[in-house]
Amino acid sequence: MKQLILILLIYPLLSYSQDFGEYMKENAIKVESNNNLSQEVYDSISKYDLIMVGEMHGTKEPSIFVKSLAKLIVKNEGKVSVGLEIPINQLSNFIVNPTESNLLNSKFFSKENVDGRNGQAWFDLILNCSADTNINLFFFDNVNSQKGEKRDSIMYVGVKNQKMNYPKNKIITLSGNIHNWRIPFNDMTTMGMYCLMDTVNFSYDKVCSIQHVYSEGTMLNNVGNGLELSTITFEENLYSNSVEYENYLFLYEFGKKNRYNCLFYTKRVNHSEEIKKYK
Repeated sequence: MKQLILILLIYPLLSYSQDFGEYMKENAIKVESNNNLSQEVYDSISKYDLIMVGEMHGTKEPSIFVKSLAKLIVKNEGKVSVGLEIPINQLSNFIVNPTESNLLNSKFFSKENVDGRNGQAWFDLILNCSADTNINLFFFDNVNSQKGEKRDSIMYVGVKNQKMNYPKNKIITLSGNIHNWRIPFNDMTTMGMYCLMDTVNFSYDKVCSIQHVYSEGTMLNNVGNGLELSTITFEENLYSNSVEYENYLFLYEFGKKNRYNCLFYTKRVNHSEEIKKYK
């Protein structure tokens, strides 16, 4: 199943054939450490005002990347906003008083982990960001939307409101890797599309949508059989064959029909453990 999902994610790029692989090789930016991103990474994303990171829930690398990217932007610009796909009302006490105890005992992290989001990776990311006064942390999901309202449109409103409250800040979002698509998913308008259509708050050429891809590893999430730990066996693919780096960032622009315009590759993906109180 995980191999099938990866194939579906990379399929739109396969049509670019060998020329695309050569382009990747020439333009990929090496990521020496996901915990400490280089100035070159900042220089490559500095033009963007909105950076949407998509993940397979229940993995570590996207959360670590968001944390490191936030620190890098703060180093260069002073402030940044970081948003996660979590309903505000499930973190109400933590928002008022952002302590580790309030986060651990919040509704979001106290409930059963059913899709991989409320695991250790997101817990650590929130705690880390909340401790930095230069990071404006916010949450933009609403699973209890009223009848007729679309979840992704409500997520977009959360991102838009953050932009209006902190207009000078770059925004980084972390969500499932369909919400940040730049094109429809099964005829559904995604959060990423709503943002791109809002030309008042978000300029099209200043929105970056990042896909996390990988070649092997583990993840703890739900793809239809409940929460389960699964292993991805290494198989060579376009990303591992084209670039010699084990981890890299690659930005591209090939028109408006691509789901993403950036990819973050890690040779290995590692699962996010369940929150410590459930161990």
